Amino acid sequence: NIKIIFGVNCMKNFILSFIAIPLFLLTNSYSFAQDSDNGVLVSELDEIVVTARKREENIQDTALSVSALTARDINNRAPNDIRDLAADSPNLIIDDLQQGPGSPTAIFIRGIGVSDVEKNFDPTTGVVLDGVFIGANSGAMLKTIDLESVEILRGPQGTLFGRNTVAGVINLTRTRPTGETGGKIRVGYGDYDTSVVDGLFNFGTPEMAFKVSGTHREQKEGYLTNLVNGEDLGREEYTQITINSLFKVSENIEVEVTLTDEKQDQDAHTSLNLGGATTWWCAVYGQCSPGLGVPQSGDRYKVYNNEPNARNASFESFTGILEVRWDLSQNYRLDYILGRKTTDEEVDQDWDGTPLTLYHTTRDAEYEQLSHELRLTSELDGSFNYVVGLYKWDSEYTIPMESRIGFFDLFGAVPTQDPLIVVPLYNYTHQETDSMAVFFEGDYDINDQITLTLGGRYIDEEKSSNACQGPGPYPDCSQINTYADKTWTKFTPKVAVSYQSNENLMYYLSYSQGYRSGGFNGRWGNEFSAVRPYKPETVTNIELGVKSELMNNRVRLNMAVFDMQYDDKQFDVDIPDTLAAIGRATVTDNVAEATFRGFELELYAIINQNFSVDLNLGYLDASYDSFLADFTGSGVEQDFSYLEPLRAPELTWTLGLTYEWEAGQGIAYVRASAHFIGEHHTSQLNSQTVFNTDQTLVDLSMNYELDNTTFAFFAKNITEEDGFNVGYDVFAGAAWTYGMARTPRVWGFNITQVF
Repeated sequence: NIKIIFGVNCMKNFILSFIAIPLFLLTNSYSFAQDSDNGVLVSELDEIVVTARKREENIQDTALSVSALTARDINNRAPNDIRDLAADSPNLIIDDLQQGPGSPTAIFIRGIGVSDVEKNFDPTTGVVLDGVFIGANSGAMLKTIDLESVEILRGPQGTLFGRNTVAGVINLTRTRPTGETGGKIRVGYGDYDTSVVDGLFNFGTPEMAFKVSGTHREQKEGYLTNLVNGEDLGREEYTQITINSLFKVSENIEVEVTLTDEKQDQDAHTSLNLGGATTWWCAVYGQCSPGLGVPQSGDRYKVYNNEPNARNASFESFTGILEVRWDLSQNYRLDYILGRKTTDEEVDQDWDGTPLTLYHTTRDAEYEQLSHELRLTSELDGSFNYVVGLYKWDSEYTIPMESRIGFFDLFGAVPTQDPLIVVPLYNYTHQETDSMAVFFEGDYDINDQITLTLGGRYIDEEKSSNACQGPGPYPDCSQINTYADKTWTKFTPKVAVSYQSNENLMYYLSYSQGYRSGGFNGRWGNEFSAVRPYKPETVTNIELGVKSELMNNRVRLNMAVFDMQYDDKQFDVDIPDTLAAIGRATVTDNVAEATFRGFELELYAIINQNFSVDLNLGYLDASYDSFLADFTGSGVEQDFSYLEPLRAPELTWTLGLTYEWEAGQGIAYVRASAHFIGEHHTSQLNSQTVFNTDQTLVDLSMNYELDNTTFAFFAKNITEEDGFNVGYDVFAGAAWTYGMARTPRVWGFNITQVF
């Protein structure tokens, strides 16, 4: 009750600040910066153009919560992948799940996300690259190479971005071919014997422009020590080649083709055994955690991995994008985007985190997606403008999985021996998704100050699943061979009203809804759980926001307060399974309703021409309204509404300080940032063994530009926070609890030459 009252009071005070802070600043527009008469040039904010609503517009004119980074911002942060950009948005957590190659990604916005490697689990946040949605968690940890902009949209984006965007969207856009001869190359080196070489080359003409880009990053030393053999683990080699072509077919039509080939060879990630005295691992096999939150090894960067093929994980991906942009007239534009992505991954993974072979898997998964988007955008002189379109999506994935289980002796299947008798199980899963949608969003200017936005998307999707099991690998389906399909339809609406108080101050109120697909279990135990579908889930968001540019265009201050209702939330739960070796199976079911309330603040201030400050802050009050489930396989549902939602810290904030000055013949700039993530759970059952206490990640980057050459140094996680990226209670923690730690402190330097 105290927490609820505190949250309500905070919300009330924050709503009052919507009026008080902007009006106070507007009426007291004193200057942070010295004026030019004192010898210092006064700087102003640059306009930030975003495509968050499928059209180009000023970020301050969009009636939604969106953070944006320009190419300059991205370079200042020296990111390796999108995880390094999580600090630039309030209420955002991005973790590498470390549960397979291709960096399966857990993205949580406002406490809503999915934390699982299985491809039957659709994302809750849409990761979009050059207009193409990435449909699986594997491969969503995109590398930040050749990026022109990054936009982080918070809250459901079901109208324009479609299904599986109940939490929000991360929209990334790469640079386009310039048609001029030139490019850049970068070489770098960092700790753990990490080397980087990447670059791009533009050539051609304005009518036929081409760009070739590539990168090779190799980390030859892992930051984990394997206590089984004394070797390091965590090595990785990543290569990408992209060919981008832009053709000016006529004065009104241009066609862009982008082909990207990626390959990643790496060590398989390794679990930490955090099981206590009452777990199977400890009680039966003597593999025990010495204390709460302490792994069996005693150190979060020391592991036990006895998998012979631990160094042979790989992830390959090919992406092709075709864009046709046709200006039908001065008032209408037609866009068509075709996207195709395939992935192929192989990994043998040690999940038990002990020197014994208690539970290992081989997962050789293939995934393919194909999407078509046809969109008409108006740019009329009148009071009404709109976007309308059609969207088609097809995807499929296949996983022939081998599980090597050494704990069958617990159930009398084989006698207890040392070494253990390891029993293989073979499961084959193939699932397909076919989805069609029509969408619309329009703005109507009621007068010069008030704009009404109406939108909606109708989705019709079908999913099918084939499950196969036998004593031998596929195509042996002698024990189980099932097929099931299910169709769902959904309409997701949006309504927003914005009020432009003056040219520098806008208020908005919005209502929007997002839809996350239903499906079939990828982890099934028998025929019943293989054909048993789970329903879609929806998130409904009501949001009040203010956007302002103040103090003679030197301060940008945006705030939002939101209330999100989460219905039919999907969870992994247990059900009785008489055919399973342990008597129960884990399946996905709709068992919870939840509420996520909070507020967000984003501030960017130019103190003077040398010094700028960026600050974002997020407050989140997340709780389950109802949560009835069976996590023990007893057949009796219990009330778990007392649990706290996963990765939903009450407070997050980032403070960044950037200083730029003329140094000799060049320009130097330094950025230091502190990113605070409040305490939060990484396991859905709130296990204290993988609980994260407050963390503050401190990063530093230093750059010096001399003509066409840039020298850069960076250090990340300087304070060496070792929080958990993931935690999981296997069989509700009865067997064991595993976790995996955040990347430790890393540093590096690079040189970039533009030509």
